Amino acid sequence: MVGSVVLAEDSLEQCFFFERALKEVAPETVFAVVNDGDKLITLLESYLPDLLFLDLSMPCKNGVECIKEIREQRAYDSMPIIVFSVSADDHAIQAAFGYGANMYMVKPGEYLLLKSILEDILSMDWSDPESVTAKYFCKNKYVPYNNNYLKYRA
Repeated sequence: MVGSVVLAEDSLEQCFFFERALKEVAPETVFAVVNDGDKLITLLESYLPDLLFLDLSMPCKNGVECIKEIREQRAYDSMPIIVFSVSADDHAIQAAFGYGANMYMVKPGEYLLLKSILEDILSMDWSDPESVTAKYFCKNKYVPYNNNYLKYRA
């Protein structure tokens, strides 16, 4: 069960919608937000969430730099990292997984879709993040998260 979530995101609008959707689907979940990569790394020194949602385009340290730094620390080996990005670029997806992300989620444009996706992700078994990651390796490359609403296009 996911009891705590951290969102690393510099867009205040995205933070607002994410928090609102999260509170609707999982009101008991502890939620924290940071607005840049440096603040994320500082937060993780004293707090280990059950799930980390990470934007790739942030000030100070971008998402890829954060993934690299996080994965260099053994204390964070089991912490699931979900990239939360507007980019559906295949290079960005492969890089994120290559550096240690466990899932790549393209930000949906609709609030109800965000709620549906968060509900699905929170219901996954994150006790073994690598088993979740393995589900997103298809035809020799990683693919982004999709549910019935989002279709991956090869």
